[in-house]
Amino acid sequence: MPPKLALAIAIEPEPGPANTNMASIRMSDESLTVLTQSYNPVSFTTEGMRLKNDGLFYKISEKDIRILKKLGQGASSIVHKGFLIRENKFVAVKKINVFERETRHQMLNDLKALCDAPNNVPGLVSFYGAYHVPESGNISIVLEYVDGGSLADVQAKVGKIPENVLSKMTAKILRALAYLHREKHMVHRDIKPANILMTIAGEPKITDFGISAFIDSTLAQCHTFLGTVTYMSPERINNQSYSFPADIWSLGLALVELATGKYPYPAGAGPLQLMIHVLQEEAPLPPAGEFSEEFRDFVSLCLAKEPLRRPMADSLLSHPFIAKYASDPVSLKSFMQCVFNPHDKLDEIAIVFAHNYYALLNAGLARLRDLAPLYSEKSNLCYDGEAAVGCDAILAKLQAVAHMHAGWKVTHEVVDVQCQPLGFDGSALVNVAGRLESPAAGNKPQPFTEIFVLSQMQAGEYYVANQVFRLIR
Repeated sequence: MPPKLALAIAIEPEPGPANTNMASIRMSDESLTVLTQSYNPVSFTTEGMRLKNDGLFYKISEKDIRILKKLGQGASSIVHKGFLIRENKFVAVKKINVFERETRHQMLNDLKALCDAPNNVPGLVSFYGAYHVPESGNISIVLEYVDGGSLADVQAKVGKIPENVLSKMTAKILRALAYLHREKHMVHRDIKPANILMTIAGEPKITDFGISAFIDSTLAQCHTFLGTVTYMSPERINNQSYSFPADIWSLGLALVELATGKYPYPAGAGPLQLMIHVLQEEAPLPPAGEFSEEFRDFVSLCLAKEPLRRPMADSLLSHPFIAKYASDPVSLKSFMQCVFNPHDKLDEIAIVFAHNYYALLNAGLARLRDLAPLYSEKSNLCYDGEAAVGCDAILAKLQAVAHMHAGWKVTHEVVDVQCQPLGFDGSALVNVAGRLESPAAGNKPQPFTEIFVLSQMQAGEYYVANQVFRLIR
């Protein structure tokens, strides 16, 4: 057997005093390892991500995920919506080019933050794993999919976010920030509307930890100039040391923008002019008369020029602005219906339906009865030219097909799912492209198409009204 190819690519050290993060990456035909001087070395394979010193392995691979559509693109990554087949859930897949030094540095920061924070922390995006795609040179980070988009997206839809809604959102964001600051000793350094995601259920989620700084104690300070200039605090612009209050400034500025519908400084003149405004002008408060004094006072505390005058996140939770609307009947879930897209939800229903349907078929005869709730006595099936009407007849036909497939261990693999609404009653046409696969020698995958008409019995509950299966010969 010929020796396996191993290739080490040396990367020049980061310049200056920050030369504690990156050293090199090493590649082989099986893995890509990012070596660092200050972080736990991280090894990426097509099967997942391993933290070498801790022995932790996040098993997730490209074949586990079906990429659905592009959600957005930033300076260092492209984010897609995907479907994690084995867990029946939608995810966000952030694809990063690991060969670019700056994006690699940000990726490690992102991963360190995500791995340090356990999943299901309220207000933080959950992390499921990461893997290497050798053909593209990308590392794909798999994250919780947040279905309402960012607060920047919400503002683009509604123009201004009402103060009572903003108060309830802020309370949840502050709890997440308090966790980052107090428990994880982390300065996010890029709090802005685009980095606060919202679920349709009304839960905010802080994301994008790529330029976060980890400090050893609450007395330590940061000294690097990283982040979005438009939300940067005065001490950071002045190139002074900074800590957790820098995130409080960014939050205050973001709240003014979300409440008024526009960024509070004249950013069009360029970054230098913007810095001058931030350093020399009074903090931009929401206009008196249009907003409550409680909100104006809350923002004024966040936007204090002197960082030591800004309260910590957990202290701000007891501010009158938060208390003022604590019992307000407004629902964040109701408010978030402004960004609800019924077609997106229908697409999700179709994808979950298709993958579950074929998973039951692939499970064999023992699981066929589990398909019974999908059919009524009016359901119609046409299987490669043969018709069956009603639940019992359809299950009998599927049972005959399962018998035929069992000997050859034939399984259905979904290649693509397309969905379109039918009329106004919630019905949908689901078009599945797939292939029948068998491990038997010489058996080539056989493509098929299957069309389902899903009719809605009541909100969120569907049955198969019509179904047509056709082998492509």
